[in-house]
Amino acid sequence: MIRLYTALACLVFFLGALSPAPALPPAPDAVEDLKSEIAKKRDTVDLEKITALAEIKTLKAAEAISDLFDSMGSIYMRLELLKRLEVFDGVGEAEQSALQKLMDIATASRERELRSAALDAIGRCRHLGQSFLEMIVESPAEDDIREKAMDLHVAHGSEADHTWYREIYEREKKENAKPKKKADRKKKRDAEKEPEAKVYKLQSLREKALAAIISKMEGADLDKALNASTWGVRYQALEELSRRDAKKALVYAEGFYSHLEGRVELRALSARLLAADDGPRIAARFIKDARKFICPHALRMDLADILAGFKDPKVDSKLKKIVGKGKVFEKLFSLRAVRFIEDEKLDKKIWKLLKDKDDGVRIAAARVVGQRGNREARKLLQKMIDKSKNSVVIGEGIDAMGKLLGNDPEWDATLVEYAGSEDQEIRNAAVLQIGKDGREAHFDVLGDALQHATWSTRFAALRGMGEMRDKRAIPLLIAQMKNENGRLLVEFADVLFSLTGKPYRKAVHSWEAWWKAEGAGFDVISLAELEEATDAEEIRRLKQITNVKFFGIRIVSQRVIFIIDVSGSMLETMRTQYVGGKSSTRIDVAKEELAKCIDGLDRGALFNIITFSSGVETWLEDGVAGSNEASRDEARDYIGRLGAGGATNLYDSLEMAFQDPEVDTIFVLSDGEPTAGAETDIGTIRAHTSAWNERRGIQINTIGIGGDFQVLEWLAEDSGGTHIKLR
Repeated sequence: MIRLYTALACLVFFLGALSPAPALPPAPDAVEDLKSEIAKKRDTVDLEKITALAEIKTLKAAEAISDLFDSMGSIYMRLELLKRLEVFDGVGEAEQSALQKLMDIATASRERELRSAALDAIGRCRHLGQSFLEMIVESPAEDDIREKAMDLHVAHGSEADHTWYREIYEREKKENAKPKKKADRKKKRDAEKEPEAKVYKLQSLREKALAAIISKMEGADLDKALNASTWGVRYQALEELSRRDAKKALVYAEGFYSHLEGRVELRALSARLLAADDGPRIAARFIKDARKFICPHALRMDLADILAGFKDPKVDSKLKKIVGKGKVFEKLFSLRAVRFIEDEKLDKKIWKLLKDKDDGVRIAAARVVGQRGNREARKLLQKMIDKSKNSVVIGEGIDAMGKLLGNDPEWDATLVEYAGSEDQEIRNAAVLQIGKDGREAHFDVLGDALQHATWSTRFAALRGMGEMRDKRAIPLLIAQMKNENGRLLVEFADVLFSLTGKPYRKAVHSWEAWWKAEGAGFDVISLAELEEATDAEEIRRLKQITNVKFFGIRIVSQRVIFIIDVSGSMLETMRTQYVGGKSSTRIDVAKEELAKCIDGLDRGALFNIITFSSGVETWLEDGVAGSNEASRDEARDYIGRLGAGGATNLYDSLEMAFQDPEVDTIFVLSDGEPTAGAETDIGTIRAHTSAWNERRGIQINTIGIGGDFQVLEWLAEDSGGTHIKLR
């Protein structure tokens, strides 16, 4: 039977009553005096005052900290107060009050940083923390909060918790189960009665619970898990079965691998188990499967890695024979599979692919040539660079040439020439390589690039200076910083911090004054010193962070593109907050949030909107527009006219966004896997987007609505962005 939220609350109260009593409190007015002083100074108060209040360790002190939390303006100070609530762990009746406040923050705060920090704080409370985490898991809180609470609970769980874990695992599989019928269900709810919050069943919680108990699961239960409807349960069950009964696991692995529409991760695990059992004998089958069009890109690459891992002469011979043959996906597969095989004849086969008609094949071939390190490829690689009309291909060629030739004087001179190219991809590749390789003789090239008109080139120079860690960069960065804004200004602040450990962030005048006073005798800090300074810098960052958000993700950019899914499925409704309640459609929620976000952008910020369904459309044909009253009015009008219908063309919308040289941040909102466009295979979309972004440094933030969409998670992960899920 599911433990009820109220029952857990009673248990917490009972356990709290049994906890040790606090030490004798100080003078009666100490709490009020400290509270009054902190409230008066608010965000400017000395942190020692907050610590002193927490150390009183009484119920009144805990309540005072809770009250003060609500009065603070900055995330920084609210985080400091939140941390002090941990002090009350195991402290009589004060503990319950403190943990209740932490739970309220974790489940109700609108700030992602605060929700996450509150959960972590509860997880560190060893006395009653587990009970409060259970309450959060069982609550109507947002999915990501409940999932993180479950992770924290499992991390500190014991066999005593297995009964609860099993309850969660064995609940109904259907996520949105209908409420049971009641006699008075059709009657109107009393107007005075508070609506009943709806608690949704999450497959992710079921999988996390399974991870905690699967090692103790009986054979019959494991068999049921192997036949579950969700791939995540089957994946864990197959892993566990392979540890218990390898022969039986192979039967299931064969079935899962052969299921052509099965989840890639499960098929890849099954392939590894089959390969471990059969060894090189399975190579012919895997090669045949990988060369079929129906094989997903991600699985095809996994099969290539398995085959390469055999290091078997007969398998290698089979792989070498197919290099350069077949369709594009077959060439990509064979290139990955043979990349570590040492063979001069194979080298020449790979070099021929530098002249392939397909850009993707030439990119993959250039990467393999760079990895293999045979300098004899330099002429063909240079020819590819000189003749290609695709900037991404040229950039990959430059990267590969750098790996082959290192500090070769002739290549060194060519690299400097490329750094002055009019093509941003070529220019950025050269600038990045100069910085990454620490070519100090060409430091001036980075200095010139730091002042380039194109933001991505300035960013490449900035990254290069960060890699080089040369003192000469500091005054140049400070001087250029006054000309930057938005995300790039933040990036400048980050690099300056990484070189100096100083906390001045975006305050140019402070940087200038510090350098004038201390620059002559200053040396770039060591990586060890940087690590020590990083925690304090993160706290300072929270004092200055912007309040403009899109679905809770903060926007620091002033060059942003919003990519919005307007396919037919966006007409479906969002989940309701209350039982029997009504909800807006996904497209209406997206339109409302986008309009609010655009209203909040800084004046002068550049932005554009791209929508996709079966095709792709853009608000502005000629790139981004400045944020002013007129452009915001036009954007709101455009947003208001958006409708929904058609398929999901994610790939073409991303390609269009990358064609804009000004953009440094992209937000993607979608509610489904790709079904239209030049590419629909999610592994291919990931690979192409990563290649486009290799020398651009665009941050991609993604919002998935209504499900778990791996391609959105990948796009955010690969670019250093944020991914969130909405239901």
